[in-house]
Amino acid sequence: MSTESTGAAVDTLLDPHRVAAARRLLDEVRGPAAYDRLSALAARLVGAGHAKVTLFTDHDVVVGGHGLPAGVVGGPALLTGAVSALVVRLGAPLNVPVAASDERVSGLPAVTSGQVQAYLGAPLVAASGHVVGVLAVYDAEPRTWSDDAAELLEQLSASVVAELELSAAQSAVGTSLARLDVALEASEVGTWERDLRSGRVWWDERNAAIFGVDGPLELEGDDDELLVRIHPDDHATVTAAMRAAVAGTGDFVTEMRVLRADGEVRWAVSRGRVVRDAAGEPVRFLGTTVDVTDARESAGRRLASLQRTTAIAEVAAALAGATRIDQLAHITLRGSEVLGAETGALAVFEPGSGVLRLHMGRRLLDVVEVAAAEAGVDLPPAGVEIPLDDELPTQWVARHGERVLLGDPAEAAERFPAMAELSRVLNASALAALPLRVEGRLLGTFVAVWSTEHRFTDDDVEVLEALTAQIALSVSRLQADEARDAAVAEMAAANARLELLAETGRVLSGSLDVTEQVGALTQIVVPALGDWCWVVVADERGRLRHLASAHRDPARAAELDGYVRAMTAGMTEHAAARVVTRTGRPVVAPQLDTAGIARALPDPATRAALARLDPRSGVVVPLVARGQTLGALGVYMTGERGRHTDAELETALEVGRRAGVALQQARLFGQQRQLAETLQRSMLTAPPAPDHCEIAVRYVPAAAGAEVGGDWYDAFVQADGATVLVIGDVVGHDSGAAAAMGQLRGLLRGIGRHTGGTPAEVLRGLDQASWGLDLDTMATALVARLEQDEPELAVAETRVRWSSAGHPPPLLVSADGRVTVLDCGAPDLLLGVEPDRLRTDRVATIERGGTLLLYTDGLVERRDRDLDAGIEELCRVLGGLAGVPLQQLCDRLLQRMYLPDTEDDVALLAVRVHPQDLPRPPEAGPQRVPPGIEPAPAVVPGAGRDRH
Repeated sequence: MSTESTGAAVDTLLDPHRVAAARRLLDEVRGPAAYDRLSALAARLVGAGHAKVTLFTDHDVVVGGHGLPAGVVGGPALLTGAVSALVVRLGAPLNVPVAASDERVSGLPAVTSGQVQAYLGAPLVAASGHVVGVLAVYDAEPRTWSDDAAELLEQLSASVVAELELSAAQSAVGTSLARLDVALEASEVGTWERDLRSGRVWWDERNAAIFGVDGPLELEGDDDELLVRIHPDDHATVTAAMRAAVAGTGDFVTEMRVLRADGEVRWAVSRGRVVRDAAGEPVRFLGTTVDVTDARESAGRRLASLQRTTAIAEVAAALAGATRIDQLAHITLRGSEVLGAETGALAVFEPGSGVLRLHMGRRLLDVVEVAAAEAGVDLPPAGVEIPLDDELPTQWVARHGERVLLGDPAEAAERFPAMAELSRVLNASALAALPLRVEGRLLGTFVAVWSTEHRFTDDDVEVLEALTAQIALSVSRLQADEARDAAVAEMAAANARLELLAETGRVLSGSLDVTEQVGALTQIVVPALGDWCWVVVADERGRLRHLASAHRDPARAAELDGYVRAMTAGMTEHAAARVVTRTGRPVVAPQLDTAGIARALPDPATRAALARLDPRSGVVVPLVARGQTLGALGVYMTGERGRHTDAELETALEVGRRAGVALQQARLFGQQRQLAETLQRSMLTAPPAPDHCEIAVRYVPAAAGAEVGGDWYDAFVQADGATVLVIGDVVGHDSGAAAAMGQLRGLLRGIGRHTGGTPAEVLRGLDQASWGLDLDTMATALVARLEQDEPELAVAETRVRWSSAGHPPPLLVSADGRVTVLDCGAPDLLLGVEPDRLRTDRVATIERGGTLLLYTDGLVERRDRDLDAGIEELCRVLGGLAGVPLQQLCDRLLQRMYLPDTEDDVALLAVRVHPQDLPRPPEAGPQRVPPGIEPAPAVVPGAGRDRH
């Protein structure tokens, strides 16, 4: 809302100036294609189902959209128009995640009908500063719009405005060119063009008419065909003038007699200019021809008029090819020079900022550059910013929009006292300043300067105003181009930043190994944000250590690595890495100074290593997670790239935040995993070592996840000296499974030791005890007992008795490498299913030197392989390991069978019975049995009983 002088509130939507600005752009909309494309891009980038571009004059009109019903484009916005009107009134973005609960829009038809439940709109701000419409995205379901989404929509709204302004500017340029064509027609000025490479000549209809032929006309590059139409006495003059133009300044003017087709001789004046390519080579002539036969008697007056008209035409053509505003000051002086002006300037407002910049023409620029060089000041290429006041005509016209014509120094000093000194320095005696205006918008000022007094006639004013109109159109066109290019560049930069952050997230979520994460991160940061970078992190004692670095030149990676290691080892408290880690705030160094580097790095060799890396500027950002600074990321530019932009700094900060969170998560995972593994191993005690029997155990936690699992092994000696072997797997892969495993393991060990029962009896007792204690868990398990009576002792054999509760079968490997899968018969139920169920013992024989292997299913079962195939592969691997010592056998078995990315724990228990008529092998280690169990002495077959 705005307030008039009467104090009454006026609805912004009805502001006549805003309506006029919107109607100006709406009238030039050529079709919905561009706005459909921008709407679709907005919807895709923020993930919305609908998007539209709506302009608001005295009513709303949809000029493009995405996901809209047929027939909406070109008409009113229907239900969503009231929501978008709110954006126009606010003059600011509107973010509505849940429309039904937002009192600003909850009662609007679009919301109550259910069509709009989430809305994000950005105002379309025209070059005049008025809000002319809205770019909006919306969905029929509530959703939260991210800050990135809101920023992207605002950037795209600038692209929409640039497209609208470009259409309006192109229309204005077309109108201007049409007017120019009418002017040329009225003045009977013909135009011609000559290709200097092919010799081909083209005349328009007016030029052909001057020579008495029908046009337009194209001549195929034969000079004789061209010269035959010019009086022979003038051939040398015309040819010399054209050659001089090619070799010299490029300007061409000559007077000649034309031989018309009907035999009549007419006088004509032809003017032209050489057009050169990027290499400076002449490629073509552009020129005009005027029949001056009737004006020969008053040549002075007629020639001046011709020069003025031609100058305007030439300026219009040159302005159409200008690509930068600073070029215009030089081009426009060509027209004013016919009035005697010697120099001049343009003062142009920067769109949306109110800053007035002065772009100087020839001679004036020369004088100012000399003065600036004497003062040791460099002139900015974008023009000199000047104050917006009333002290000089240039600024006064830009503020008030009225022309100023000053014919002599006294008149200038009387009206603008500050002109006196300026006139003396620039040798300016007369000045004309005219406002640059396009469709009511004031763009700046055009200034022409004379070194002598000048009285401005009506013809002078007409020429100046024609020039000013052409300049204004060119300024408007270039500003629209710049706005569009800036919007496209900003959108591309924003997309690049989003892609960088997305890639950062992908890299940081791809591994829990800190070194691997950060190493991959540095490869993304360089060269996207800098030429080289490093990452340092604080350890548990707060000491910084080098973690990773990257250089855009891979050949210098080792050199950079050496510098960073030296830096972390010798840097002082003044170093940016320490400051950032200590304060948690970024350090921005637009320029690295020698004194600061010396305070941070006292070692001369380290400073020399830094100098070789050529850092000109840099930023160091913290790696932050949950308010804690874990380290720092330093990103540096060499002299080739300059300083970091604000957007690059913001991106680096976000990378640091994400890296900090990932670093903390990786550390926590490592700590949890180490704790889990320690807890798991604390429950898996070392096995006994009875005589002539070697037992090896292994436990490997799952690669995925940090929690303990339910796999376990156990081995103990019963009171009668028999050795009991246990392998088990509680259903589940979490801390609950680990807790249940600990309880089952303890119960089984106690039952087995106390009762001295067979494996089947022990399993049944465990099942009943679990049920009675309400453990509420399920598990597979296999219990085996090594036994030896006199018959087995006589033939050097050991009996193994076992019972399985749904567990994978044990494997028996003979000394010569034969592998046998011990048949468990009909599979018994898992523990925890039917406690009173009777279980079955089975018996097999192990010869001396044989190996018994118990294992959990994580060793053999994977996503791409079922249990049977896994056991078959295990048998094949075991067959090749028969002669390998037991401890090495377990290690090689895990190397070949257990993949690094396996998602299940693995427990392994292997038993090898050694010959009883020989000493215990050294690789089996010393004998170790619990107190109260007397070790059996070594015997020969038939000499007594050996208990296992």
